[in-house]
Amino acid sequence: MAKDVAAPDSLSSQINTATRAAHASLNRLITSRLPLALPPYVTNNDLYATGILHFAHVYFTFESCWADLLPSSSQAPTSPLLSFLLVDPWDGTDPFSTEQKPKPPSPEMLGFLRDLRPKGLVRSGRLKQDLELLTGFEGTDLSLLLSQFPGTKVQEYCTHIRRVVAQKPHVLVAYAWCYYMAIFSGGRWIRGELLRAGEEFWGGGADKDGEKVVPLEEKGLALWHFDGDDDGEDIKAEFKRRLEAAETLFTPEERQDAIDEARNIFKYSVELVQELDERLGTKMDQVSPSGKVGIPSKDKSTGTHERKIFTLRRASALITRPEVTGAVVVLGFLAYMGMSGFNLRELL
Repeated sequence: MAKDVAAPDSLSSQINTATRAAHASLNRLITSRLPLALPPYVTNNDLYATGILHFAHVYFTFESCWADLLPSSSQAPTSPLLSFLLVDPWDGTDPFSTEQKPKPPSPEMLGFLRDLRPKGLVRSGRLKQDLELLTGFEGTDLSLLLSQFPGTKVQEYCTHIRRVVAQKPHVLVAYAWCYYMAIFSGGRWIRGELLRAGEEFWGGGADKDGEKVVPLEEKGLALWHFDGDDDGEDIKAEFKRRLEAAETLFTPEERQDAIDEARNIFKYSVELVQELDERLGTKMDQVSPSGKVGIPSKDKSTGTHERKIFTLRRASALITRPEVTGAVVVLGFLAYMGMSGFNLRELL
């Protein structure tokens, strides 16, 4: 995650200042681990897919909260069968609390949030496209995969996002600044490192008929690319221009809320990286404090550098079998009915 240059004393500049140390720490974590997911340490993109799934849930959550705040008739409906597992009905506000419920955002704030993100900035659609290609899941199968969190820290973070946005929707500005600017700034370096892995690593090159060359951004790297001839620089400039409206719209309390939430963003992001280290068994002897990566150690049994991990792609052969998928859907439906308070006997 990287910062972008902002005018002195602006909200974005204050966010940068407040998160400088945490930002440097997170940068070291990411830059030191990214090479471990690329050749010569691995021979396929399974590790990258596992890592991107962790952070994909963050984008899905805050962008869906944004969409819920500003409902649109053009938004595709979300099936409760596939989404209820991710949404705790008590996440937003406690119905038994005696505290005063937060006031709804003003029409001016809603208008600001509605117009803040230029067309082409939202990342959820591209992330889903990437995950389809990286995991081998499509449609309902991908939705079933995304209906469960890949880790405890991911769940805690997404739960936090839903709660804080329900109470203080203006903090979405912090998520926009931190996560969208990360794609434009440090994301450019990350994209360059990923592309250097080559077409064979990402499954690029010619299509099935051998007639059309498929660009790598269509082979699992769409997150890091933007439509248009300016590679997103025009979108970035327009986003920063629209963000300037916050300087006169936000109260001092709302500005502080956004700054405080930016600190939380970096804290939770660091925890996601640490959770990935634990789950994937990151070999810390290959990662130095300076962020440099050492020589990959060979697997004792095979003498190769390939790491043996169970991946989502390898599981797809099982979950996409009709009888297995059908069973998962039926069980999910029964669980949903039970949690919703239906008396199943009355339906028999």
